Amino acid sequence: MVIIPLGDAHEELRLTVSSAEMVLPSLDEDEEIFIACEISSLPTHNCNVVFRKSRTKHDLTGQMCFQANRPLVTADLILDCSIFEKLKEICFKGEPIRPITLYLKIGKSREIQNGEIIIPDNNFTLNVFDLSWRLPLF
Repeated sequence: MVIIPLGDAHEELRLTVSSAEMVLPSLDEDEEIFIACEISSLPTHNCNVVFRKSRTKHDLTGQMCFQANRPLVTADLILDCSIFEKLKEICFKGEPIRPITLYLKIGKSREIQNGEIIIPDNNFTLNVFDLSWRLPLF
């Protein structure tokens, strides 16, 4: 009997940060981190990522929404408070020498083939399962 290993059930998208802002949507809500990015495998599209604090204990939940008729991707990610604070601390250190890179682990999808995103004729959403980042030190 031959056992064929299953492939990884996730893909990874690399986002290069262009700018980051702290946003307070209203006095009744918590602050948010808004990041404008470029997706390495989709250079013709802009990506806006909004990070919010979770009201319950979980590491990360989120989705990326791709629009068929516009070159814009929006991601809404909810982070555990401690992870949100780490990201906030990184953002407050000032502009790094090179851009910060975010890596989003997303579920496999038919819209992603060989690491490239194929935009179909309709909108689609990808679930985000994990987040990592690379901050240049020098």
